[in-house]
Amino acid sequence: MWHRVSFTLIAEKHIEQLRRYYRVERVDELAFPHIMPMSRPVVIIHPYFYAMSRASRFVARKLHLYRSIIGVDVADSDHISNLAVSMTDYANAMIVPSSFSRQAYVRSGVRCPVYVVPHGLDMEWYEKPGIAEKYFQDLLSLKEKRGYKYLLYFLWHSPERKGFDIVLEIYKRLIRERRDVKLIFKTRTSDGKEAKLMRSLGAIHVYGWLTEEQKMALYDTADIYILATRGGGFEMNGLEAIARGLPTIAARGGSWEDYLPDFLLVDSRPTPYILKDNPIHDGKGVEMIVEKAVDKIHDILENLDDYKARVREHVDRIKHIYNWENVGRMLADIVSRHS
Repeated sequence: MWHRVSFTLIAEKHIEQLRRYYRVERVDELAFPHIMPMSRPVVIIHPYFYAMSRASRFVARKLHLYRSIIGVDVADSDHISNLAVSMTDYANAMIVPSSFSRQAYVRSGVRCPVYVVPHGLDMEWYEKPGIAEKYFQDLLSLKEKRGYKYLLYFLWHSPERKGFDIVLEIYKRLIRERRDVKLIFKTRTSDGKEAKLMRSLGAIHVYGWLTEEQKMALYDTADIYILATRGGGFEMNGLEAIARGLPTIAARGGSWEDYLPDFLLVDSRPTPYILKDNPIHDGKGVEMIVEKAVDKIHDILENLDDYKARVREHVDRIKHIYNWENVGRMLADIVSRHS
């Protein structure tokens, strides 16, 4: 609660949904180790490893006071460390957002039940008509005037893990080969060497905090989303992009395979690590082969209407899974099992 990160946003959605079924009390991670429970509660720790790396010695003394402990976390790589596995011994169950994460936990030796509960979206992401003109009229005007096809890439943090170098090389090759491609590069701030480098290649830089509607509109402005990340437990940007009808390319073999169709996956190669010297996520990831990604983008741009139609058909088949109400039902069922 004191430290607002991407985990916070997901946790708030989990709380919103669980309150439809249970009484839920929010407790800050810094306060949790020092609270003496009197009601034998089911405790959900989200994110699990960060909190438990600080609090496990306090929690161990009070295990008899909890009805159960359910951990919520991810696997950013295909393996978690022995330290991470040892921390899961305090949990009655773990919840992860993808099959990739579950396989990593099981492969690494986690012994408690590991459930997959994906992230979701509010249904308006799937149903709301395009709203690009409401916020990005200049981008639309430029697109119409120059005949551009817009590629979109979000870089929130961690340039190496999020595949900045891959997107850079893809874009360099594309602008050598065709004149109708322009990259929209979204970051948190106006500065940074990555932004400077992309701007030098003519990319359009969008930065700052966007509301949900503004973010939706930015996706609506684009034609292809590049999910270049080498790792991660789910990657919300990929789901958001296809929910808005964007063909979204990503490396074959990652967590996003749960929700992306096979026809958008690009051949990949393994990476030696995702987070170097990380005490939790010590495994490998995958990265798109640049030549294959460029070929895929060319094919999509030459057959854009067909790809967008196929994406819409795919999303119609999965949106009943990847929405917050369904996520809430799945969470409530797990809590019921461990109450």
